[in-house]
Amino acid sequence: MPEISNNNLVLGSLVACAMGVLGISYIFLRREKRKFTQVGVVSKLFIHPIKSCRGLEVSQAECVALGIKNNGVIDRSFIIISPEGRFVSQRQQPSIALISPSVSEDKESLLINAPGMTTLKVPLKDQNGPVCNVKLWRLMIEGEDCGHEANEWFSQYLGSPGHKLLRHSKRIKGKVFSQDSLWGSKAKRGEKSAYQDLAQVNILSVASLDSLNSKLEKPVQLRNFRPNIVVEGTSAFCEDKWKYVRIGEQILLRTTHLCGRCRQTTVDPDTGKFMESGDPLKTLKSYRMAPPDDPDKNRYGAAPLFGTNLAIESFGYIQIGDPVYASIV
Repeated sequence: MPEISNNNLVLGSLVACAMGVLGISYIFLRREKRKFTQVGVVSKLFIHPIKSCRGLEVSQAECVALGIKNNGVIDRSFIIISPEGRFVSQRQQPSIALISPSVSEDKESLLINAPGMTTLKVPLKDQNGPVCNVKLWRLMIEGEDCGHEANEWFSQYLGSPGHKLLRHSKRIKGKVFSQDSLWGSKAKRGEKSAYQDLAQVNILSVASLDSLNSKLEKPVQLRNFRPNIVVEGTSAFCEDKWKYVRIGEQILLRTTHLCGRCRQTTVDPDTGKFMESGDPLKTLKSYRMAPPDDPDKNRYGAAPLFGTNLAIESFGYIQIGDPVYASIV
């Protein structure tokens, strides 16, 4: 083997150190460029224990690696699957908008109610049930079967056998965003979630909803859009420009992309039926499509944009009234 001189070793070490310093300096400078300005306050917080079912309005939440959490329940940590192994949403079954989960007083169970059904009680702790695979958009993911009683309950409510309720358990690695063939480039290495679609958190402003409702014959609700964090005090669609969001002194969120909206927004959350008007989707398509110069225009396709998807960069607690700051760089 050729000999390596001490001078070469020293030179290599110096180059490696210099590259490390440059990398750290680059990250520091990028952070220094961020100029946070207060854009409003947190006015509402929502946790949706079961994907596509009714959400819980809460006064505070914790940002954790898989999403936001309250009373031991992570947002969208349960999911309904069909007999064919596909996830079930309001797009196929609008009546699941009327399935209402809540947390028991002892915080040990999820209590699930729906019209004409007895209360279903599902333990929040992992039960080491069978692990099933389910396709969630472009990714195959896993879930722990919540058991016969839960599966029978959902099959009865949905009117056909073979439906299952799955939970995200500690045995399951989670949905890795970078593996998504369409949006994976927006994720950082290691970012994952429970059963959220494309990001851990969704933000919507009150002003944006007010702007939309001013164009509709029948106003719609926040529940049509299922956000996690609602911001009051900013102008309509100001959230489109936010690159980073800081809430209080602990929480830092990074925008991945705007939220493309689908047919699910046209389900009336009070009746569990599609609205005949086709709104709010029809109206959103008239003025909220991605502009021609948007680099993500082709990824959004025919979906109008409403609200913002964000990744969690630092953990901690959020509560109603917390100041919201944003940086556009």
